Amino acid sequence: LAQAILPPGACPHPRQSSLIVVVFDTMMADRCLLLVALAAALARAEEGLVDGATPSLRERALMADLEEHLGNPCKRKPDGQRCYNDVLVECAGGRVASNQTCAWFEDCKHSFGSAACVEDACDRKADGFHCKDDRVVQCSGLKTVNFTECPFYQECERDRLQLNMASCVEDVCERKADGRYCEDGHVVECRGLVTVNVTQCGITEECKKNALGRN
Repeated sequence: LAQAILPPGACPHPRQSSLIVVVFDTMMADRCLLLVALAAALARAEEGLVDGATPSLRERALMADLEEHLGNPCKRKPDGQRCYNDVLVECAGGRVASNQTCAWFEDCKHSFGSAACVEDACDRKADGFHCKDDRVVQCSGLKTVNFTECPFYQECERDRLQLNMASCVEDVCERKADGRYCEDGHVVECRGLVTVNVTQCGITEECKKNALGRN
């Protein structure tokens, strides 16, 4: 159940079930249910007493296993903020106290003993519209102020005539005759070198070209 309602690569916070933590080792994301059990053991052990006794060797092992599978970026690290890939992590007592995934137009960077999510898409860019990751990004004062994500049948392209101008332009139907084509699990209808209609195939379906060879 936990796997079904949590976003990919996330598990409940070891001490606060209302929060989630990023599973930094994404290869372990499919073992979320195991991590839930380990987190519960960690919470019990950290209370100092378990049924009137000190934490057992088994529970200590579970605590170590939890840290290993979470890929704890705060292990043996001083308190404070640090970067783990594009995640801004707050460390406290060798554990992850909180985390924030930087926006796609930001990078996590260290600076003067701390860390922060900082502008990336508009860094060193003039005011105007620019391309990044198939998005049209509006830059102002070296900051991202707006963006438009191009649909899968388009791509972001810099204007060849106007400076600091970009837009989403046709990609799938470019140089294609009028008709229907398969693209990324969709049936795309082309007319006049432009996509005029898109139908997504169901999860049990796949797009196939007409056996007679007609578009």
